[in-house]
Amino acid sequence: MSKWAACALLLALAGPAVGYSGISPSDVLSADPYDYRARQGMARTSRSSGDWASAYYQAAWLAWFAPKQFADSPEGARLLRDRRARDQAAWEGSGGAAIAALAIETSESITSTCLNGAVVTQSGRLRDEVGNAIARVEQMDGRLDHPDPVARAALARLYLLLDDCLVLDAAPESQRARLKTLQKASSLASAVVDWLPKSPGAHLTLATARARLASLENRAEFWDMALEECEMAQALDPADPALSDMIWTLHLRAGHWAEAKRWENGGPEVKGRRKPKGK
Repeated sequence: MSKWAACALLLALAGPAVGYSGISPSDVLSADPYDYRARQGMARTSRSSGDWASAYYQAAWLAWFAPKQFADSPEGARLLRDRRARDQAAWEGSGGAAIAALAIETSESITSTCLNGAVVTQSGRLRDEVGNAIARVEQMDGRLDHPDPVARAALARLYLLLDDCLVLDAAPESQRARLKTLQKASSLASAVVDWLPKSPGAHLTLATARARLASLENRAEFWDMALEECEMAQALDPADPALSDMIWTLHLRAGHWAEAKRWENGGPEVKGRRKPKGK
């Protein structure tokens, strides 16, 4: 057993939020970024101590990258939606925490407008609001000393949100802008997948961007690329039924009738499942 594996085991036995023999949760996560329980523990400890920036960062990491079990936990998506946590993280934090807070604030603002029924008359304003948020996030991201997957994922999600606004805006120039927007989202999401190849959430974000490109461009290779990423996400998080449903939908959109039939009721048996290409 390696030094770091032993540390992770000892930390798990002692409790996910408490260091052991001088080894902190951040040290464990540096060695194994997929130790989701250690991230939950770090989020809880940070929140209890009033370190909202750290807590919010871990919440974004869990919500955007972890399997559904951890993504939907109180330390993940539920903490990410906590307005107090978001505002405190934006005020106290820098880097990934502040960028995640801005992305969530923008997303919730757009959602609120849609729920109020004003989306048709305010599509231009919504597009400008997201565009301004993207400009701010790109500036903040450019100041980071090292690339941060949370910051890049936040930016990718904002580009996907901008694509939503462009779809709602019927202006011809808005529809032409979708290609550039989705290419940017795909590039950002692809970088995150390269950094975190075992993250189902990272693969899902890339699958979403590529599926939208496939629909926009009507190119078979884009459907295949989207399916490859979605199948990787499903293989990493087989307990999430939404991923099987997405694979089924993508096969339908791509015209893969036989494959769609196999995934119609939640997916084929593991032994008969198509192996993702290139992995």
